[in-house]
Amino acid sequence: MGITIPRRHTSAVAGSFGPLAVHRHDVVAAGASYTTFTLELSDWISVAAITDSGEFILVRQYRHGVDAVTIETAGGLVDPGEEPAAAALRELVEETGYAAASIEPLGWVHPNPALQPNRCHLYLARGARLVGEPEGDEHESTEAVVMTAGEVMAAMQDGRISHVLAMITLMRALPLAAAPPR
Repeated sequence: MGITIPRRHTSAVAGSFGPLAVHRHDVVAAGASYTTFTLELSDWISVAAITDSGEFILVRQYRHGVDAVTIETAGGLVDPGEEPAAAALRELVEETGYAAASIEPLGWVHPNPALQPNRCHLYLARGARLVGEPEGDEHESTEAVVMTAGEVMAAMQDGRISHVLAMITLMRALPLAAAPPR
């Protein structure tokens, strides 16, 4: 049987809002024409940080989308020209006040392939140590949260950690947390 791959007939930017651009695509598939939209965003990073004693460093912050305070991994946009690993180390310090001795890639995921072509690069940062206060920017207010691996697992199970990108990062990091660096 197989699937029908739509062909984009025309594409144009429908609007831009800060780091987000909305693209309109007129497509043809199986003889039918229709319009679809995609969102253009920079790549993102998500970083699970652990201390030398095996505790995880997470972020507590307010999120407009859910109108609530969440617990997540440190994360954010990869700046133009910046390597994802450098962005992960930068975001960790900015959002938690912790710096890491080393960083390991955990792969990448498409956050929402139905609408977005960007990737979220996942990392495990080892040797996290407090070096100052979270810096954030004028739109962020964050604080570091320290949890054991067991507390992280429980928080993912009971919904205290519900951000899917944080969860996939933590699920990839947890089995490696006690292992020597790769």
